[in-house]
Amino acid sequence: MAKTELPAPIKVILVILVSPFTINNCYSQCIKLFVIFIVSALLLGNNGKKMRLGGKKLHSIGTDNHKGDGLVELFDTLEKYEGSYGFYFQEQLSSDHVSIKDIGREKRTSPDYYWDGLKREDDNKIIFQYTLSGFGMLELGKRVYQLDPGKAFIVKVPSEHRYYLPAHSKKWDFVFIALQGAPAEKCWEFSNEMVGPVFQVPPDSKLIQLLLTTYQETRERRITDAYRASAKGYEFMMELYRFADKLEKTKEIPTAIAQAVTFIQANFYQTITLDDIANVSSRSKYYLIKQFDEHLNTTPMQFLTQTRIKHAVELLLHTNLPIKEIAVKVGFSNDNYFNKVFRKQVGKSAGAFRKCKRGKYIIFN
Repeated sequence: MAKTELPAPIKVILVILVSPFTINNCYSQCIKLFVIFIVSALLLGNNGKKMRLGGKKLHSIGTDNHKGDGLVELFDTLEKYEGSYGFYFQEQLSSDHVSIKDIGREKRTSPDYYWDGLKREDDNKIIFQYTLSGFGMLELGKRVYQLDPGKAFIVKVPSEHRYYLPAHSKKWDFVFIALQGAPAEKCWEFSNEMVGPVFQVPPDSKLIQLLLTTYQETRERRITDAYRASAKGYEFMMELYRFADKLEKTKEIPTAIAQAVTFIQANFYQTITLDDIANVSSRSKYYLIKQFDEHLNTTPMQFLTQTRIKHAVELLLHTNLPIKEIAVKVGFSNDNYFNKVFRKQVGKSAGAFRKCKRGKYIIFN
């Protein structure tokens, strides 16, 4: 068996546990417990609802009787599920309600990424997964689907299906959400009947915007209890109903434009240039400008600005973050420029907008 190297914080705990103290035994035990408590608190964080270490995310682990091997599994899980979050709260909702089981954004580059729907240890859940770039494969019975950018699939666990990164694909970059509860299963049945297990979803659709927003809120720890998580799950589920029932009018756009839009929506908080967007879509920037105008009635950089302002509106309405911090979070280099752009887009400064709380009446083209 290969030797497992324990992370530094765990080594600290082990050293403390076995180290002799020359002072009073009772006093030394107090010191040990205190130091262990501090190290554990740094590892767990967030009241035990989500765990983070070094910026990596993982499923929360409950109060089962995990022994020493649980520590090794913990750090293996951290590495394997980087970018994904599991939900665990003290309050438990019944199966009559929708709850979010997992959500994440991952980039897989190894053929080791493989899921068999009949061999998973997960509880019953519905998985919706959307390709951002690269591609993966899904097998359903005798049918095989290639999941290119802009394609989504929805499956039930457990059921007979397999999805994976094939050997001829360099990467698979995707975002996903897993829902639990009887209403989620009904939504899965309806979606399969209306659009099938695999379908094309425009990257600028409300469904994908909502999925990315929910992931961002999770990453920023703004979903803090089971009821808020359930509300976000219902919101996504109802948007899926709307999409499957063709209530949302969608229009086909070229793959290159879809890739550019997806890139902007997934990376709006970073510094992005027109050249960056062109490189992602493998097209010239002049082609992009023309196609954006034809299909989206805007330019790539204007679309980027609109995306940033939409997220700024959410943060202004639902958080108490300082405006200067919000500006940085949505991709602006300083709050002065952010306020100038915000006023131009919305009609008032960010501070005035936050006071009047009228964001729900804003209409973005």
